[in-house]
Amino acid sequence: MGITAEEVLHLWQQGLLYVAVKQPQESADEQLNLCRQEALAYVQCLEPYVNATWLPFIHPLWQAIISDELLTPSLVHRKGRHQGHLNKYYLTNIVFHLKALDIYQCDSLLELHKTLEGVEQKNSIYKSAVIYGLSSQQRFRIREITQKVAGLK
Repeated sequence: MGITAEEVLHLWQQGLLYVAVKQPQESADEQLNLCRQEALAYVQCLEPYVNATWLPFIHPLWQAIISDELLTPSLVHRKGRHQGHLNKYYLTNIVFHLKALDIYQCDSLLELHKTLEGVEQKNSIYKSAVIYGLSSQQRFRIREITQKVAGLK
């Protein structure tokens, strides 16, 4: 015996009806490569804010950041509803750190964020970026990478 349309509707209204949708699973390497490409596209809009002395180095800098073995693991959400997608919270923190290193020049972090996200005001990524703050090791590694890319080391 099957279930009637009324019973399905009743279950749906109570929030008890779920549909499992199978999606093809990408390998971790495929997810990472997709997120690397997406990260480069995501930060490209910030080029007008790049310090003039850093302009020739900004693309190699980002390539080095998204390829670094210490920094790369946080590039992809590993759990939750965003699992497998680019971690924009983490990227926002990297951008903010690069601003602190005077690579991006802007009056406010909010202005950089609004440009990144293409929004007119704070959104959840800006408000929650602190959750995905950079560790001291990650900040140190970014400083090392910037020095190496600029030829200072």
